[in-house]
Amino acid sequence: QNMSAAAPVISVTNEREIQPYQLSLEQLSALKTQHEEELMELQKQMESLFDAKNRFGNARSTLADIVTCSEGSKILIPLNGSLYVPGSIQRPGKVIVELGTGYFCEKTVPDATDLIDRKIQLVTKSIESVESIAIKKKRTLDQLVQIMQYKIAQLQQG
Repeated sequence: QNMSAAAPVISVTNEREIQPYQLSLEQLSALKTQHEEELMELQKQMESLFDAKNRFGNARSTLADIVTCSEGSKILIPLNGSLYVPGSIQRPGKVIVELGTGYFCEKTVPDATDLIDRKIQLVTKSIESVESIAIKKKRTLDQLVQIMQYKIAQLQQG
């Protein structure tokens, strides 16, 4: 079986293309390690994006619950993931939303829902993009492993 006949071209991070069959086992091993590290980083990004999507989903759900509250209704307001303070609804139909990096503004519930939906769409697109990159990176890693196994078998036969 001559694997070099269909020698794949592998794109690496800095957009150079390499011919993996021309690399030594040491170079292939280094490239494999680099791809494994990049895959782990992509996995961390995916986890962060899924966490963000869940937080936006929770915010949307909470917003739907707040709509049913009347003026003066008692609620618990989250300051962080585990600390809540008592509060009350002052103006039903209006909420304060974080725009990002510490900026807040008042919005109507429908406008706040639209903002959350746009953020969910943005995070979903980011998830799809990172997934696509990870799939390509995994495919390249699998090719590298196959080439390494082929070269090792050649050395053992030689």
